[in-house]
Amino acid sequence: MRNFIRRAAAGLAVLCVAVLLLGTPTGAEKRSTYQSSGEVVGYYAGWAAYQGYTPDQIPAQHLTQINYAFAEISPDTGTIALEDEAHDKRNLAALRKLRDKYPHLKLLISVGGWSDSRYFSDVASTQARRERFADSCVQFIVEQGLDGVDLDWEYPVSGGEAGTIHRPADKQNFTLLLQVLRERLDRQGRRDGKDYSLTIAGAAGSWYLDQIEAVKVAGIVDHIFLMGYDLHGLWDRYADFNAPLYAPSGSSPQSKSSIDGCVRAYLKKGIPAEKIVLGMPLYGYAYQGVKSQGNGLHSTYTSAKSVSYKTLKKSYLNDAAYRQYRHGEAQVPYLYGERTFVSYDDAVSLAAKARLAQSLGLGGIGFWEISQDDGGELIAAASQVLSGDWATPFWDVVPGVWYEDAVRYVNKEGLMQGTTDTTFSPNRASTRGMIAAILYRLEGSPKAGRPPFTDVAGDAYCADAVAWAARKGIIRGYEDGTFRPDGRITRQQLAAILLRYMEYKREDTSPRADLSAYRDAGTVEAYAREAMAWSVSTGLIQGRAGGTLDPGGSATRAQTAVILQRLCQLVEA
Repeated sequence: MRNFIRRAAAGLAVLCVAVLLLGTPTGAEKRSTYQSSGEVVGYYAGWAAYQGYTPDQIPAQHLTQINYAFAEISPDTGTIALEDEAHDKRNLAALRKLRDKYPHLKLLISVGGWSDSRYFSDVASTQARRERFADSCVQFIVEQGLDGVDLDWEYPVSGGEAGTIHRPADKQNFTLLLQVLRERLDRQGRRDGKDYSLTIAGAAGSWYLDQIEAVKVAGIVDHIFLMGYDLHGLWDRYADFNAPLYAPSGSSPQSKSSIDGCVRAYLKKGIPAEKIVLGMPLYGYAYQGVKSQGNGLHSTYTSAKSVSYKTLKKSYLNDAAYRQYRHGEAQVPYLYGERTFVSYDDAVSLAAKARLAQSLGLGGIGFWEISQDDGGELIAAASQVLSGDWATPFWDVVPGVWYEDAVRYVNKEGLMQGTTDTTFSPNRASTRGMIAAILYRLEGSPKAGRPPFTDVAGDAYCADAVAWAARKGIIRGYEDGTFRPDGRITRQQLAAILLRYMEYKREDTSPRADLSAYRDAGTVEAYAREAMAWSVSTGLIQGRAGGTLDPGGSATRAQTAVILQRLCQLVEA
């Protein structure tokens, strides 16, 4: 861990339309409880309280373990020590209060980190020093009412901050230190009638595994927190992704690595999957002075800095000067604008990493550092992968997002597929051909003739659907004899198609609303006026902010999934 980061039918119709036309509902339902199928570990940094993020703000309902970072090692005594005793003890008291509210939660003290690993080699170097350090750790957690110890030695043998002490024997001495600490914790646990935890943090890379006795270490600790971040950063010559899930296939001016590759290196070394907790970043890196080619990726840069997710939300994601991108192979987002490249993770990319952990049978997931996600949305998105009862095949459908249940429904019923085997593309605009295909599947894919439009070939994916829907009068083409199946479907087109479909189903479509209150009512095309009036009267379509109907606006695939689910319920009512 890097201390320098310190851092009923009518009701259904109304509900359907609010989601379809207003986008993500402001009152979206959120899950309030969390049942995990693995560990969900979060590091909470003591300095976060100085910045206004106190322990009571931690989303503990989504976590199973909190590691308080960091305690240090006294160079004089070789024992555990607090950097700011009064401040740290206040934080620890607040964490215990949080645990009272969430009794499932484990609280561990984390020793070391990037800036406080200098004396690990010394305390591990002899049996007497190992015992003295272990005894001090046990005494500390008993006095503070904690549940265990986490060691973040960065790093045995070599590496870490300048001035960190190293010995070639660190490789073996690390194992011996853990053995003593494990024995002391177990002995105290027998006295107290509880199980004390012992965990460590490990770097993402095979080089680290070569500097420890990996299999022996895994056999001693409860888990290894694999620091799945800083694969690239400020130390590199070129701007790159902080934590790509997979390595992009294209060329790179520097070494390529990925989270998937790092996890598999741990597994290949012989570490049991259940002993690995995949750590994820709640921060990114902003590289300034990059070139525009490739939107700054793999460009040289003039300066760079670490950026927390909360800062990204405030200063970048809402700034029109920065355009958002997503790398399909790396499965991470990035920004480019103002000659700046920003690598970061969002809810979608962290959920994808959690799915990797789940698919490989890892022991859980974790985060550095909790306060950097002050709204808790990233932590919730990733942790809910382990708590969800449906393993969606789509990495871009975030667990708990407002359209998740609808995507699950339409996919399970065979009404909508993904744009690929692993993506749903929720924000992509729905097309005219897609809507015809969905309604066709909803009707059980009845026999159909040939499509009557010049631009719909007989072997097109939507050919049968378009032929059926046209014959039933549900869809109509353009004056030039085309249907334009790949064109985005507008709000007024969707209203017209849904009205005709409901008429085909012989449902009551008589209500009509007065559209004169909407400033752009006059822009609704003649063919859609009755449909828009019907849709507004039922609540199926509502106005935009500013008192407009926006008849030419489009609907995304996520919104279509939601309206399709509600439409099915409406027809069945």
